[in-house]
Amino acid sequence: MNTAPTDTAHSLYALYETLPNEVQQAFLRELIQKKHQELADLSFYLDCKEAKDENEFLSEQEQQAFIASLSV
Repeated sequence: MNTAPTDTAHSLYALYETLPNEVQQAFLRELIQKKHQELADLSFYLDCKEAKDENEFLSEQEQQAFIASLSV
């Protein structure tokens, strides 16, 4: 298993935490502005994975409500 991407991500996060608060905030603003859709997609994927891992599935009614909300 190649852990290089995980190690790199952890190192970058550790670097981010050493930055002054105002630099962290500016970085987050720019990240959200430039990568909003990728962040939203990743958040959705992680939420779905967590629900699957915990065997938390939507009821039929919740499924229909969710599908209906997508077409709004």
